[in-house]
Amino acid sequence: MDPTDQTSFTCVVNGEHVVLAGDDTTPAITALRAHGLFSVRETCGIGVCGTCTVLLDGEPVSACILPLYALGGRTVQTAEGLEGQNGELSDLQRQFIASQAFQCSFCTPGFLMSGQALLDSTDGPLDDEAIEEGLQGHLCRCGCYAAITEAVRECAAARMCGRAAARH
Repeated sequence: MDPTDQTSFTCVVNGEHVVLAGDDTTPAITALRAHGLFSVRETCGIGVCGTCTVLLDGEPVSACILPLYALGGRTVQTAEGLEGQNGELSDLQRQFIASQAFQCSFCTPGFLMSGQALLDSTDGPLDDEAIEEGLQGHLCRCGCYAAITEAVRECAAARMCGRAAARH
């Protein structure tokens, strides 16, 4: 690509205003990884495995098929952005560890992002069917689906217990 063909796109990535450069059709994954966000991983390159999932304005999308221009003026969150202040793990990240919801962990960031979107879009408990629907389109080659489902379910349940305790 000729450097003169590059365009700059300003967006918010993990709470920080950033400028990403590339041509209009550069895949978002390429620009995000060039920005040092290595949780965004490419496996299939055609949007079917879920490994490259990021949240775009709170909705899970495949960064490998998302053109860079689509990020302009929008908010992007990657797995690096799930961490709280002082580098603390999010509730879902901690639950993934407690549930041993990973083996090789290559797909884990994508599952975390869709799991977080599912948790953010629901207030109540989540049953396995709702979780499986929310994580549809993700592939785990190690077969950790049951543990991943458990992690999201337990995180939703713990969130409900926390709200009940706060009301008393």
